[in-house]
Amino acid sequence: MEKYDLLIVGSGVVGSSLAFYSAKNNKKVLIVEKNFTGFNSSGNAQGGLAPYLGTDNSIKKLHDNSYFLHKEFKNIFQNYTEINPNYNEKRLIHIINSAEEKKLLSNNFGYKINNDLNFIKNFEPNLKKINHGAIIFDDYMEVDSFNLTNSLMSSSLNMGAKYINYDFKIENLQFNKNNVDSFSTIDEKFMIKNVAITAGPWTSEIAKNHDHLNVKPLKGQLLKFKTSQDFNNSISWGKDYATKKMDSLLWIGTTEEDVKFTEGKTEEAKVKILNSFYEMFDGFDDLNLIDHTACFRPYSENNIPIIKKSDKLTNLFYGSGSGRNGIKLGLGMGEKLYQKIFS
Repeated sequence: MEKYDLLIVGSGVVGSSLAFYSAKNNKKVLIVEKNFTGFNSSGNAQGGLAPYLGTDNSIKKLHDNSYFLHKEFKNIFQNYTEINPNYNEKRLIHIINSAEEKKLLSNNFGYKINNDLNFIKNFEPNLKKINHGAIIFDDYMEVDSFNLTNSLMSSSLNMGAKYINYDFKIENLQFNKNNVDSFSTIDEKFMIKNVAITAGPWTSEIAKNHDHLNVKPLKGQLLKFKTSQDFNNSISWGKDYATKKMDSLLWIGTTEEDVKFTEGKTEEAKVKILNSFYEMFDGFDDLNLIDHTACFRPYSENNIPIIKKSDKLTNLFYGSGSGRNGIKLGLGMGEKLYQKIFS
């Protein structure tokens, strides 16, 4: 019977990152995935690694460390895999939507706020307005979220991790008192030292017999257009954004829909996204819709990521609840979860 230091349930960006840091530190890792790596939000996200604009210092620390880890992985991934995450350094222009947001960003972070629309239009000529001002971030990157997640997983496998497709249920675990002892499929049984549930918005459902985790799905939709017009920066305003990715398509998003696990793309979301975009930009009369995607983000109470040990089981851990920041925080959450498990 094979023995593993860690069983990871779910191969989104958090699970794939945890697998990477565990395998990199010579841990024997088994990953279980129902669908495929990057199946849900980890493979469909915009992939913007934007600065943290909130007020929680502990979350800011996680953001800062995760951004450092992204920069590190950008430089070392080729040592482990041929899958390129396609990091792209570019400029982010954040449009401030309210006086309250302006006060927060100015007072709490000391950001320099530019109120000159004509100056900002030097960077993005089709921009119509900057509401309450704009902040320019030059230290910004975007990444191909699907490639990043698969690059992390491929790196893990190349370092000896094992990956199986299986519809995991908590009943697949066997227990010895308050300790997970083993994991069984229909055909195989594995001895397990530790378990990490990193199943995105499905984490709460898997955990419910042992722990209460306040993680729910938050649906997001995204439009991808072909256009002849330039769009050289990443622009964000309120909860929306527009950016031209390395596939040469203009990605415009997004929605935040509390609809449980109601699947599917909607015309209502498409109209909402386009209306928001055209409020901000002139032109773009030639937008040709190439793709319309929808996925479920794992949203936690107060949007605070969950990285914790089970309250009842000594070797069961959870990593989820990153909301819209999953790609940005994925590496930091994976590393932090690794440290919590093996410290």
